[in-house]
Amino acid sequence: KVSIKPDQHVFRGETVTLRCDIDGEGVTSWKYSWYKDGSDSVFSELQEHTFSSVTESDAGKYSCYGAERGGSRTSNISDEVTLTVSDKPRAVLSVSPQKWLTEGDPVTLICEVKGSSTGWTFSWYTDTVSSDYSKRYQLLSDSSRGAGGNYTVSSAALKHTGVYMCDAKRGKPPYYTWYSNKQLLWVTGVSPPVSLIISPSRTQHFTSVSLSLSCEDQSNSDRWRVRRYTDNKQLEDCSSSRW
Repeated sequence: KVSIKPDQHVFRGETVTLRCDIDGEGVTSWKYSWYKDGSDSVFSELQEHTFSSVTESDAGKYSCYGAERGGSRTSNISDEVTLTVSDKPRAVLSVSPQKWLTEGDPVTLICEVKGSSTGWTFSWYTDTVSSDYSKRYQLLSDSSRGAGGNYTVSSAALKHTGVYMCDAKRGKPPYYTWYSNKQLLWVTGVSPPVSLIISPSRTQHFTSVSLSLSCEDQSNSDRWRVRRYTDNKQLEDCSSSRW
């Protein structure tokens, strides 16, 4: 029987091990023969054959066969097992039930590796901007509690507003995916209805013409500020409401 670790579907650069197990009662030592894609050529005689950095050329159908060392017994050739090798994956991040939240709402960030679910451990990050305006990804202090792929906040607070990402790793040495897409979580306090006022009021605006934004409510408009989520997926405070 052929088994493949970490999975039959792996990614370029991963460490992959093929193992041949033979159920032969009374046989203490086997000589193993490995075959690929139906070829008669033996490419390995080890019980475990490891690709330290697998490539697309290693993909294929593998089978093994055993012969008793110093004896006459042989095994049947195993069924073929297919190894698939794909490009290095990017983790995929989604939000449930929604990314626009009020304080106290529950929310779950879900990180996945599409097409592969075996053996992954997940980490969680926020996208931050330092004082010199350089971007960096900051590992969440409690990232480990989302290691299974779901990072749940049972009661969202204002501090949870931000841009989030994840990645995944598996194997020894660890193999990492690319960082995921970014997802915004926006948490607001319980408040009276607020209106966003755009001036001038029209459906189309131009880059060379200034634009004024303001937030207003019936109680105290000075309490509100304008923040923006830009095309580069960065959450920013606006130093001025005029752009």
